[in-house]
Amino acid sequence: MESNIAELLTPEALALLNKLGPLDSKADVLSLITRLRNQGHEAVLVTAVVNQARLRHRAKAKFGEFANHMLYSEAGLEQATRLPVAALHAERFRQAGIKRVADLGCGIGADAMSLAALDITVLAVEQDEQTAALATFNLASFPNAKVIQADAKSQDTQDMGVFIDPARREINRKGRTHIRLTPSDFSPSLDWVFEKAKTAPTAVKLGPATDHELIPEHCEAQWVSHNGDLVELMLYFGKLSRGNMRSALLIKNGERKVFDGVGEIQGAVRELSEFIYEPDNSLIRSHLLGEFAAQYSLGLVSPAIAYLTGDQKLTTPWLRGFQVKEILPLDPKAINKYVIENQIGILEIKKRGVDITPEELRKKLRLKGSGTATLIMTKVLGARKAIIANPI
Repeated sequence: MESNIAELLTPEALALLNKLGPLDSKADVLSLITRLRNQGHEAVLVTAVVNQARLRHRAKAKFGEFANHMLYSEAGLEQATRLPVAALHAERFRQAGIKRVADLGCGIGADAMSLAALDITVLAVEQDEQTAALATFNLASFPNAKVIQADAKSQDTQDMGVFIDPARREINRKGRTHIRLTPSDFSPSLDWVFEKAKTAPTAVKLGPATDHELIPEHCEAQWVSHNGDLVELMLYFGKLSRGNMRSALLIKNGERKVFDGVGEIQGAVRELSEFIYEPDNSLIRSHLLGEFAAQYSLGLVSPAIAYLTGDQKLTTPWLRGFQVKEILPLDPKAINKYVIENQIGILEIKKRGVDITPEELRKKLRLKGSGTATLIMTKVLGARKAIIANPI
């Protein structure tokens, strides 16, 4: 951990931290450290407080107004569940009538906080000593939450619901550009986690890129996106599950949408129409794009390419839509000729399924003028194309 938590858990350090407030990346940290040292504060304390002030600034994106009342580690903040997403987890337990939950591997306590806020009694278990201390601080205002430092696998969770966020182990497999995870690559292992799920209503948080092959039968698998970011895969077992199904959940500007399916319908490919749509990543990763396309009378622009097309102008948070203006060969000279003739000065460039990068192409274009457009580089019916479009 980048600073010892003991240096922060003193009245002097916490008072100084609250006085400083969050520090953004533009802050002159060197001058600040010098000033605080000249005021008589010890070097170790100053380092711990300044690091924490910078983490609090970053934490606003996940915890909003609560960020300035919590303590963090670098890894703990990175792995912590965003507050609006953690609230969804907690609601599952409350809706299932579960009043006691064991959070096994609680990290800095984000999910335990959301559970406790719904009057659920929480046992938060964390093996790492300093991370457990951070969770204890963050949960101090909840009398119905208790933090213990222990191995998650050693806990008796009888008559409790279970929340598990297994950590990724350090993996070093030389000579492989893509690492395919196995159950043993997690701590605790997925084999242990799924055995545990047979004994209690259980929610398991995994990375959104987790292989579908690792998902067991007889659970609900839900991919969650928050404000455009695909953030997690949740597996729900027992009373927490809505059945053996796949779903995509979208949280955007405080609004929630759910699309349910089985993930076995392949999308039909069709000719590019007047509109082209970029789907939310939760639909893509959940393998529900085919079912979604069928429901909305849309088709894929090409096999295995996650762009949809249709004749109707659709407005839905699941899709970002564009009206097609021109279809060009995917050739820099042809694209450059178009932007010059149409005085395009601002060009958004998107790609899927082709090897050219937006950065590469942009260097070859003479963007000048007051016009704006979106360029989508992709395959249409298997052929590489450049689609000029306007957002709708």
